[in-house]
Amino acid sequence: MIKRQLYFVAVITFLLFAVPQCKKNKFNPSLPLITTIGANTFGCKINGKIFVPRDGRGKPGLFVQYENLGIGSGGGWYLNIPAVDWASKPNSGVSIETDSLLLREGMSYPIGRNKGMVRTFYLIGTENGGVDIYDKLETDTGSLHIQRFDQVNRILSGVFSFSATNGNGQKVYVTDGRFDLQY
Repeated sequence: MIKRQLYFVAVITFLLFAVPQCKKNKFNPSLPLITTIGANTFGCKINGKIFVPRDGRGKPGLFVQYENLGIGSGGGWYLNIPAVDWASKPNSGVSIETDSLLLREGMSYPIGRNKGMVRTFYLIGTENGGVDIYDKLETDTGSLHIQRFDQVNRILSGVFSFSATNGNGQKVYVTDGRFDLQY
């Protein structure tokens, strides 16, 4: 009986002092490597601060669609890459999309606002529950370079950067962007 009590005291003492204390982990992201293997990664810097998507609230942080909507009016190739950090407060996200644009490996595309161009957005939640949208204005710049486009294995990889402006005239600079996705 005494041996048993000493055993429990020793175990409890070990757990109290030898096992590290649980602390709330501070999220310290790093940019994913630039790869072209379909690693399902996405990252960039927003005004110098690293952004990577994270799941949260029952929603995926990263999603990709690339599909042919057919021939004729309303057709063409459609790309949608919404990357959202659902675990941050406020939530923020970067979106890359195209409408009626067939991407090609090794090609660079300017960021624009018209059909047949690459469009980008930066979105961040506001204190009142709304969303502040940073969209490209005529004075903003940016590009998307497709490093790999493998339609057989459904891999799309690229690098990007852009600037965008919100409705109050504030600018955001998205740099060192990279993604390596399976669609």
